[in-house]
Amino acid sequence: MKYPIKYVENNLVFNHDGECFAYYELIPYNYSFLSPEEKFQVHDSFRQLIAQNRDGKIHALQLSTESSIRATQERSKNEITGKLKEVATKKIDKQTDALVEMIGDNQVDYRFFIGFKLSLNDQEVTIKNVSNEFWISLQDFFHDVNHKLMGDFVSMSNDEIDRFSKMEHLLENKTSKRFKIRRASKDDFGYIIEHIYGQTGTPYEEYSYHLPTKKLKKETLVKRYDLLKPTRCLIEENQRYLKIENEDETTYAAYFTINSVIGELGFPNSEIFYYQQQQFSFPIDTSMNVEIVTNKKALSTVRNKKKELKDLDNHAFESNNETSSNVVDALDSVDELESTLDQTKESMYKLSYVVRVSASDPDELKRRCNEVKDFYDDFSIKLVRPFGDMLGLHGEFIPASKRYINDYIQYVTSDFLAGLGFGATQMLGETEGIYVGYNLDTGRNVYLKPSLASQGVKGSITNALASAFIGSLGGGKSFSNNMLVYYAVLFGGQAVIVDPKAERGNWKETLPDIAHEINIVNLTSEETNKGLLDPYVILKRPKDSESLAIDILTFLTGISSRDGEKFPVLRKAIRRVTKSKTRGLLLVLDELRKEDTVISNHIADHIESFTDYDFAHLLFSDGTVEQSISLDKQLNIIQVADLVLPDAETGFEEYTTMELLSVAMLIVISTFALDFIHSDRSIFKIVDLDEAWSFLQVAQGKTLSMKLVRAGRAMNAGVYFVTQNADDLLDEKLKNNLGLKFAFRSTDINEIKKTLEFFGIDKEDEGNQKRLRDLENGQCLLSDLYGRVGVIQFHPIFEELLNAFDTRPPVRKKVS
Repeated sequence: MKYPIKYVENNLVFNHDGECFAYYELIPYNYSFLSPEEKFQVHDSFRQLIAQNRDGKIHALQLSTESSIRATQERSKNEITGKLKEVATKKIDKQTDALVEMIGDNQVDYRFFIGFKLSLNDQEVTIKNVSNEFWISLQDFFHDVNHKLMGDFVSMSNDEIDRFSKMEHLLENKTSKRFKIRRASKDDFGYIIEHIYGQTGTPYEEYSYHLPTKKLKKETLVKRYDLLKPTRCLIEENQRYLKIENEDETTYAAYFTINSVIGELGFPNSEIFYYQQQQFSFPIDTSMNVEIVTNKKALSTVRNKKKELKDLDNHAFESNNETSSNVVDALDSVDELESTLDQTKESMYKLSYVVRVSASDPDELKRRCNEVKDFYDDFSIKLVRPFGDMLGLHGEFIPASKRYINDYIQYVTSDFLAGLGFGATQMLGETEGIYVGYNLDTGRNVYLKPSLASQGVKGSITNALASAFIGSLGGGKSFSNNMLVYYAVLFGGQAVIVDPKAERGNWKETLPDIAHEINIVNLTSEETNKGLLDPYVILKRPKDSESLAIDILTFLTGISSRDGEKFPVLRKAIRRVTKSKTRGLLLVLDELRKEDTVISNHIADHIESFTDYDFAHLLFSDGTVEQSISLDKQLNIIQVADLVLPDAETGFEEYTTMELLSVAMLIVISTFALDFIHSDRSIFKIVDLDEAWSFLQVAQGKTLSMKLVRAGRAMNAGVYFVTQNADDLLDEKLKNNLGLKFAFRSTDINEIKKTLEFFGIDKEDEGNQKRLRDLENGQCLLSDLYGRVGVIQFHPIFEELLNAFDTRPPVRKKVS
């Protein structure tokens, strides 16, 4: 086959047959966990995209490009700010080395390109246009003669380039309404061609194609050598594969095409382009050359075929033979197709579908080829590797190329093409940022930027910085939460972790790199800590202290704001303390006693019964205690020893006294975090609430959580809720203010359904339910800022992080 490309201008590719194709990169769309209705919407959009072209050709390419892990990690390092920048940079470098050692320098990424042949048929026929066409044809003839006789330059008429450029603008406008697209560039074409000709190891984002052109008044010149440069290699054609030798490597490539489709491809579940990304551990490329056959021509072809089949049927009848089942089936299919074409007035499509498989040696190529054949067999598609046709099929991948062989054409409808899932992929997270793990389906690294939501990034469906980690015990939610907070701090953030189980007390020892920026506040029941959590001590503004004092005392005593007798008395006593110079919760008792009524004395007695109960003295001061809890470090951990938290299933009415006090402590500490949120807006801050269910199910806790979330959005701070049940977060206001969501393993079917609903995916789908039920430790369902859902494996890489964040009790060692 002659090399087809004659000239390239922006996203236009001209071939030697006088055709011009406009190529676009189809920005992949997320396809994982879509409901059947959403899949049909995508299918319909793609069908309309194909059907909008009444005649001409379409060339679609799925290309396995490479992206550099080192480049991604370097971009991630640019995100680092703050005091720990040096430590973070070293950590990311070590992380990069570990990732490269595990998976190599590059990761396979799939890109989708689609080219439409531009047709000038719509142009008005005038004498001027006809004369222009004549002169352009004449110029082409002379340039071809000159090229053959005199030189190595290819010449293109500027008028012709302009005409096709105007048409391309119209096409781009139509296409961009249905899908996100990007105009292809010379770099894209260079990469595609070099990739097909066996070049590997160059990351897509680092590739550049040097194609200098010389613009003259009426024509543009380009060196023929520069156009051919990406094809530099030695190709040896064997019967079943090509041996492609480049300077540094040798690649073996085999080409498959469709022999026959022996069954119905039912949509959904026929999305070959989507599933083959997950199926294969090696890269494969796919080309679809589509020639559009107008409805009139298609009907004529189908009716001629019908006549041939009827002739065969009649011949069998006249010979007293049975008509073969193949002919009967074909007649039924032709009847059905004729009826469909007649009713819909749609075009038919002549499809040449080629799959490219490559490997570094023939044995590996053979294994991969068998795997690909088996995969297509499962879709009732029989692939064939034609003897001696490898080079011709190889040529079909080149932009603006023509169909090589007519023996393996499939006549298909737009429904068939739309159902193949071109452009469908599984995308999660960002292109750089904090490396948290990898996608379980595709193996691709997943990066997150916890602070990004508030920037109003294009395509995101939320601007909420708050996040939720949900799942039953032992699924890995605390570990994953710790890891994300740790890296957010390394990248320049500041965090306060409310640690009711005191599981992070050893972080200074286990995380020596950042020990100087870790502040652990241990609130034990010792006398020296007396009154440290008193609302009047811990909060700066008296008005805030008063609100918290009301919340805590009504929570402990059970006095409701609707109680017309007791609430006004308590409220008045708290107000008097707020107005006095010396403030503390113990002084509220004095004010109640001063009033000396039956009700005031009753309330005072009730409150006093708490003051000396276990660690309750942390909440009560006499006005002489000073605030000594500092949150100036990058990572602050507040833990109260001996907290007894209720189980997630325990109702508020069933709380024991110890549980009531424990939840009251959490409410105080979390309110204290509000002051922390109101610090420097330029620094991303995290308030991490472990065991959040304990106070999310009480009225004061719910109100507080919404305050934290709202203040956080304005002050560049994210609130992380670590809780067991989606139910805890299903208050609509809170639910709508959550950005990143992580769901870990759950075994209860009701809980699974609620979690799936929380993630906005089909809760009745048995596949979705099984996916959540079968998650292993450290694996979770992730919903990112763009509403895309997938399954990831958290990957700490470093053993020190594994040891620091592991919250499992130590295994007792056997004494020998």
